[in-house]
Amino acid sequence: MQVIDGVNDAGAAAVGASERSLAANARRAQLVEAAIETLAECGYGQTTFARIRQRAGISSTRLISYHFGTKGELMDAVMEEVGLRAQRAISHRVVSQTSARGALTARIEAQVEWVARNPSLVRAMSEICMNERDAEGVLRFGVEVTARANVDALEPILRAGQESGEFRQFDTELMALTLKSAIDAAIVRMARPPRLTLAQCVRELTTLAHLATRQES
Repeated sequence: MQVIDGVNDAGAAAVGASERSLAANARRAQLVEAAIETLAECGYGQTTFARIRQRAGISSTRLISYHFGTKGELMDAVMEEVGLRAQRAISHRVVSQTSARGALTARIEAQVEWVARNPSLVRAMSEICMNERDAEGVLRFGVEVTARANVDALEPILRAGQESGEFRQFDTELMALTLKSAIDAAIVRMARPPRLTLAQCVRELTTLAHLATRQES
């Protein structure tokens, strides 16, 4: 095995592979970002590899196909990226709480604030949810899928509140679905004249959650 300046062939190969991996990850991230921007501006139907190529500033759509074989694979990557960004923004607000009541309030506040402050990400995700279909024509990210994700985030908080005695007894899945529906409705209401402010929506939603879950006197 050849050794040059303390670095053998295997070590040099490992460094080269690592650099190539970093470059590939950076390129994938660039393409995902370009896809998000194109979805938000043009809609799902007009989000083609050609438009993404233009926005990303690359020379050929073949580079997109190299990293994402199909539009569906690219849409999967967009959904994953948007979901991770939302999760990071919301989860750090929740985990810092010391009570179930605080965690529930923080979860609602953080979710509504994130949606209100990231319209392009929300539009991109909505375009995929409303249009991306499988080979049989069924929506791949339908209402049930997105609703389940929100319910799965709310239910553990509700169960913890019941176990600690902060919340009354109720069906946690039904309560999570109810709160999720209220959050969705409030987000829509913020965009419809006469507009409600973010602070108004957050206040009403957190008050609703408190009244719905509090112990009966």
